[in-house]
Amino acid sequence: MLTNGAMIADRYRLQRLIATGGMGQVWEALDTRLNRRVAVKVLKAEFSADPTFRQRFRTEAQTTAQLNHSGIAGIYDYGETYDPSAGETSYLVMELVQGEPLNAVLSRLGKLSVNQGLDMLEQTGRALEVAHAAGVVHRDVKPGNILVTPTGQVKITDFGIAKAVDASPVTKTGMVMGTAQYIAPEQAVGEDATAASDVYSLGVVGYEALAGKRPFSGDGAITVAMKHVRETPPPMPADVPANVRELIEITMGKDPQLRYASGGEFADAVAAVRAGHRPPPPIGAAAAGPIAEDATHVLPPGPTVVLPAGQGEGPTVRYSRPAAAAVGAGAAPTAAGAPATMMNEHGGATAVPPQGGKKPWTTTQKVLAGLSAAAVLLAGAVLWLLFGGDTDPEPDRPPVTTTIAPQPPLPPTTQPTTTRYVPPPPPQTSEPEPTTTQPPTTTPEPTTAAPTTTPEPTTTARPTRTQRPTTSRTLFPTFDLPFPEDSGARGPSGTVSAPTTSPQGQQ
Repeated sequence: MLTNGAMIADRYRLQRLIATGGMGQVWEALDTRLNRRVAVKVLKAEFSADPTFRQRFRTEAQTTAQLNHSGIAGIYDYGETYDPSAGETSYLVMELVQGEPLNAVLSRLGKLSVNQGLDMLEQTGRALEVAHAAGVVHRDVKPGNILVTPTGQVKITDFGIAKAVDASPVTKTGMVMGTAQYIAPEQAVGEDATAASDVYSLGVVGYEALAGKRPFSGDGAITVAMKHVRETPPPMPADVPANVRELIEITMGKDPQLRYASGGEFADAVAAVRAGHRPPPPIGAAAAGPIAEDATHVLPPGPTVVLPAGQGEGPTVRYSRPAAAAVGAGAAPTAAGAPATMMNEHGGATAVPPQGGKKPWTTTQKVLAGLSAAAVLLAGAVLWLLFGGDTDPEPDRPPVTTTIAPQPPLPPTTQPTTTRYVPPPPPQTSEPEPTTTQPPTTTPEPTTAAPTTTPEPTTTARPTRTQRPTTSRTLFPTFDLPFPEDSGARGPSGTVSAPTTSPQGQQ
């Protein structure tokens, strides 16, 4: 039994118990040789007593010690010692991180904001990128292994431990707690874990951090693990931005080829979402297109909802290639008459033409179409002849000026005609000033045009001031005013609605 003040390998003095887990205990200790504070993970006796586990764990610790990244808790030392009370004892000396596990943060806050959640996911993805580039797979990404400092920096712990545990017969007893809640489908069915498996687990962490709950729950670890294999995650809350929900959907894809293949690719997708864009399609999705059937055979019937054979929902519909859509979705897109959509490399949507061509028209169909078009044109011409003069005031003025030329010598007839044709008295000056200056120009123009005919225009000018038709025609310029205002209003509204101008990650 370890207690405060106990010495490990005559070098590390235990000072405070930090946490107790399925694999052992984590202590804050003092390195008496270097006089620095460290974290010491002391493994349980059942792990320390297994030679196979010790060898595997030793190798993984040496590999993980080569990873140098600010987001990875450094490994300083590994050793095996004998404790009279506990027997063989294996220990791992790590960097002491001043912070708390993410699961403790979620227990206290319930969930993270969108900005905090995306920041945490991107940092974790960058740290996994370094490990994946070195060929190291974490295999147990979960909130308990993600430490958050008071400044918001993220550090991943326990690299290599899960892989060593997996090689030990002790794992059959279920000593590793919490793994089933975040396990990737391929791991649950006994396949080897890859970098894409870490990405899936990180996607589950993101789901929990942003939604405030885990996507799957059940009575036991096996039940939860099988839900990861067969069931589609429930929709995330509506207050989570659409591109963030889409990011998590892609990351939690059942088929490893249809999700982000490494921590770096996932981190790049998170960065795009934080900038207000849609998440880019996984690089492996393009390579998986021609073999869409293999994707459906890998998993049981449940996950087919998110595979190319689905019902048009989920990430595969957005990121499937035309060939994959033809194989998996059959004739559904072409029957609906609408092209499928596919994400391009810039995060936009590209229309994919529907499969199959249309049959050519028959002669009867062409004749009927021509007759229908002729009937529509004839009806439009009749309507224009009947009502065109009332709806278009501008074309009426040129014919009025041409027909009024012989009317000036008939003053009696001009009065009734002026009630119907307003512009005749000032035909020459009304053309350049048809909109707003017509009322003030009517009074000076009769006096300057001809003194003999001044009384006639003045008599005709009086009805022009009281004429209803002129007031109705002056309404057309005022009716046209809202259009420039509307067109100007469309610009700001377009910029506001553009997803790229408002980073949805900060909502």
